[in-house]
Amino acid sequence: MLNKNTLLNQARGLENALTHSPSNAEESVRHLALQQILPNVLDGVILFDEHNRLIYVNSKAATIVQKMAQTSQSLEGIPREIAYIKQFMVETKKKFPHQNWLNQSTIFMSCLAVFHIHARWIQDNSSGQNYLLLKMEDQNQFSQNLALEEATRLGLTLREQEVWLLHRANYTYKQIAEALDITPNTVKKHMKSIFVKQRSVEG
Repeated sequence: MLNKNTLLNQARGLENALTHSPSNAEESVRHLALQQILPNVLDGVILFDEHNRLIYVNSKAATIVQKMAQTSQSLEGIPREIAYIKQFMVETKKKFPHQNWLNQSTIFMSCLAVFHIHARWIQDNSSGQNYLLLKMEDQNQFSQNLALEEATRLGLTLREQEVWLLHRANYTYKQIAEALDITPNTVKKHMKSIFVKQRSVEG
């Protein structure tokens, strides 16, 4: 199992390295590459070099990896789903060296753990170095943020917000009832109230 603090510390250290002058030629190339490749990237990012070395991970990616590790076995120090995608990209690069493949995967680990991973090879023009870039999105977090915005806009009560978040996460009424320790009929009453507020606000 991955150590969250270790991974987060590594992420912070690698991010901080981007703002400091490198100490040798190799680090200078890496520093320049990261400066060119990663500006304004808002997603979780993991970057490997051609020698399969992890050279960059931001804190958002570290958090996503930790979430995945809670329900996944580890392979090569990372969740096996990520390791599999990485291995696939390495093999396709060997078999099709003159092609650039983009792999987009959606991993449903549970109804509340859905992750999008975009993998592709990129090249730093100044050094010619190739990197495997993994961009990661926590789809559930994105959906939760949208649901919370909707709940605020509709003026839902705290209990209605809880019901709405689970409903937007594709929970059935029965599952919502079990999660909140209420009856399915109570869930139906809350949903009816939510839909009334929704019609009122949206006209």
